[in-house]
Amino acid sequence: MTAYRNSSRKAIQRSINFGAKQGQKTGVDEMAKKANLTKKTIREHTKVYPTSISALSAKVVLKGEPISLIEYKARQTAKGVSFRIWKGKPLERYRHAFIWTLIKERYTGVFEPNVDSPRFNGFGPYRRKSGPGVPTIYEKTQGLAGKVEQIAAEKMMGELKRQVGLIDRGFL
Repeated sequence: MTAYRNSSRKAIQRSINFGAKQGQKTGVDEMAKKANLTKKTIREHTKVYPTSISALSAKVVLKGEPISLIEYKARQTAKGVSFRIWKGKPLERYRHAFIWTLIKERYTGVFEPNVDSPRFNGFGPYRRKSGPGVPTIYEKTQGLAGKVEQIAAEKMMGELKRQVGLIDRGFL
């Protein structure tokens, strides 16, 4: 009984953190199937806040910032810039856009002339073009929230069983 008393909170903490990481992994995998982004890019826009011993809850947070069209594999063509945001959909094209590298900011992106600006003189200023952020992709992927919660709960319970087995054998 002493082993359970000493190790139970740590076992619960580990299983909750494992479930949260598996939920993040499932969400990233499913969003990568829907959007024309790499898993690495999606993972950079999600963060897992692990549980602590005092508060037994973990959360996965999606950053709501727009993602540059370069990440959506935008390409410069003779007729402008073409890109595909959603897999299985046709290419989209911005006729007056171009790919430009800002050396001082170390940023490569898709730009277009900002004709709405009062300073517009036929050439500049320019505005950056970007695609939808990860929360938008999450919302547009049907049934993803339920699937992520279900898989995270299953993985968490499996990990909890494993942790209890380690306590039973005296390893924790």
